[in-house]
Amino acid sequence: MRGWAIFARIAAAIILFGFGPAAALAGEAALGVALGATTCGASTCHAASEPWPNSAVSQREYIVWKESDPHANSWTALNSPRAKAITARLGLGAPTEQKLCLGCHALPLPPEKREESFDITEGVTCEACHGPASAWLGVHTAGLYFYGENLANGMYPTTDPSARADLCLGCHVGDGERFVSHNMMAAGHPTLPFELGFYSWFTKTNPENRAGYAHFTVDDDYLQRKPWPFGVKVWALGQVAQARRILELVVDPKHGPKGLFPELSHFECRACHRSQKGPGVERVALPRIKSANILFAGFAAELVDPGLAARIREDVEALKRRSAESWEAVIASSADLKRTLEAVEAKLKAHEFTVEDNRRSLIRIARAYQDGRLSEYEAAEQAVLSAGSLVDELDRLDALSAADAAAALDAMARGVSAFASANAYSAADVRASLGEIARIAAR
Repeated sequence: MRGWAIFARIAAAIILFGFGPAAALAGEAALGVALGATTCGASTCHAASEPWPNSAVSQREYIVWKESDPHANSWTALNSPRAKAITARLGLGAPTEQKLCLGCHALPLPPEKREESFDITEGVTCEACHGPASAWLGVHTAGLYFYGENLANGMYPTTDPSARADLCLGCHVGDGERFVSHNMMAAGHPTLPFELGFYSWFTKTNPENRAGYAHFTVDDDYLQRKPWPFGVKVWALGQVAQARRILELVVDPKHGPKGLFPELSHFECRACHRSQKGPGVERVALPRIKSANILFAGFAAELVDPGLAARIREDVEALKRRSAESWEAVIASSADLKRTLEAVEAKLKAHEFTVEDNRRSLIRIARAYQDGRLSEYEAAEQAVLSAGSLVDELDRLDALSAADAAAALDAMARGVSAFASANAYSAADVRASLGEIARIAAR
């Protein structure tokens, strides 16, 4: 199947300190203790100098992570001048000693959850995503076809799109313990754009060559053990999970008003921070709760239940109206919308997705942008990232001709480059990018 050895053509927009923010701590409540990345890095395990010819996996996963995965540089970033400047502005000490930094730039487990081989300076390692290995390592090394036993012993189920979304969103959006606040952004921390499918496979380090970023290969051996990890289902469930997570953070009492304002990072940034040279939002200085992912969750809902999709649109409009009323009204409206999203998620999990679902979604996203529904910065950004996930799946499934796949991926590269500025984007480039992709998908 064409495309199996190809990874990471399109650039992932705005990557923190040159790398993506670290994944959630998969193993905090796991059965075992952390052994450290070097435990995985033996030459007979996941650090072979060359792929093993008779193995169902490459045996080079550790090397790919160490050399190509942005997460491997997460601790190094904390020693950068930028990180030190951020904590200094916040009145804090060294970034490598701050809980609010370590939660996403490392695996800060308590001493009783670490073996002597564990080294926190390795950053976001294998165990940060797959869980502390001591309880499942024995089963894992026994053979390839014990994935269920691995999960039963504490390995995190990254192959489940909803579980993977919850894992990644712990840092890329936040959770009860980890959160990039408006104060942190004011001190210099970048905003955190995210789309589950796009950020699972693509990296900014080499935007013209989809090669070498993902540390696993999806082939027949992989698919005998695990589900298809790409495309429309991952995109749909990821959008719903991200929208739900944002609403959960909005209603968290820790983020409610303390004085005149609630936690401002929940609002659309460009309502206040806007370049006068490019698209922003209408009615500047009237902030609204971030709704981009909710809009895309509505597009996903159209694949399984038009009635729920209509309800999402109604709930979004209610949330926008009530954002100007009171914080209590925001909480009530967010709770209504969260219940709708949970109903959509259940239907998406049960749905058997098809290539036609993928094409419909690409065309729907492009049409919504052309109609002006996605003109605000974060919505336009999600449109480009979403289209990247969906086009990638069509390519991997050989659902496009070689010429069409190349043209679609080139169009995606143009769309990503439209977001070079954090305050404005090139609407013409996004329109051209999505329009070309929609024309290809409709053939």
